[in-house]
Amino acid sequence: ASPDSDCDALSAPLKYALPVVVAALLSEIGSTLRNGLCNKPMSELSFNAIVHGLFNEPGAIRSGDVLDVGARDGSWSCMYACQQPERTVRAVDPSRKLVRTLGSCMKAHRNLRTYVAAVSNASGVLHGKTEGGVGFDMSIQIGDIQQRSAARTDNSNPAHDVAVRTIDSLVEEWNSPLGFAHLDLEGMEALAVLGMRSTLARDRPVFSMELAAHHPAAETLLRLVQSLSYTSYVVQEQCGMRFDCRNVINFPNEHLHNLLDSPTLDLAARYSVIAFVNASNIKKFSRLQPKTVGNAWLCSNKWFCINRFANSVPAELVAQHGPPGLLNERQMVGSFLRAGQKLPGFD
Repeated sequence: ASPDSDCDALSAPLKYALPVVVAALLSEIGSTLRNGLCNKPMSELSFNAIVHGLFNEPGAIRSGDVLDVGARDGSWSCMYACQQPERTVRAVDPSRKLVRTLGSCMKAHRNLRTYVAAVSNASGVLHGKTEGGVGFDMSIQIGDIQQRSAARTDNSNPAHDVAVRTIDSLVEEWNSPLGFAHLDLEGMEALAVLGMRSTLARDRPVFSMELAAHHPAAETLLRLVQSLSYTSYVVQEQCGMRFDCRNVINFPNEHLHNLLDSPTLDLAARYSVIAFVNASNIKKFSRLQPKTVGNAWLCSNKWFCINRFANSVPAELVAQHGPPGLLNERQMVGSFLRAGQKLPGFD
């Protein structure tokens, strides 16, 4: 039998056995988490594992604060505070009621700070209807931003007004560099990114965001991120109520060559949990792609292919930002870097 046929024969049972193994592991993981290991949320396990792994790799996420925007009940903020006790973790959410739920976590983790604010591309006020939430009226046009201040309505309550801040203004007020940020703003992520351009240009943090892969706004958001000299990777798991909700992790272009040997990203890439994404191919990820052992997106010979994160890093970025001769030293990493090709859909 040919190597390819042997490989296919081996991959088929593994493909169907893998979910069973994962289910068994999840049961064990759930027991561990209930025992209080940083109180990891029981959803978005792949995304959380990747971020945690990067935190533990020297230099993968630069020094600086951790920012959780749209913190909700603070599950992720509390996890970050536990995982990264040497960093200040800042949780931002417009709901006072939700922010108050973080009180017990703040007692356990003195590096956690909370802020009641909404985040956008410009400062302002949201006129709140209730303590638990806010109602607001904005007119937005991406590119040439036009924003209309909210007009107070009869059912709004001045006591529940919430300040709207840009991330740039918050970071300037904190007077501390930003190392990592996560944005979960229910479709308003593009405005948040527009309001953090100065921080991104100065601190060059790794940052993640949620998006709806099938929605046209996802393409706009990814074009904006790419224009800021970042390269994006989608995590192939559902991240919210929508089936096409995905977490996307964005790395500074000049930092990618430092991650070519990342064990965390290698493992994620090898099992197709993470993939290069941009405005041209995001809709492909509105459905979860097959996860099979030995998945060979970028290799001409499945038998000899080892799927690695390095295979998905555009060669021109390695040549531009990496040490001289790095591409020549890495001839073994796969056909993508050997051929010096761009990924399909990479603009």
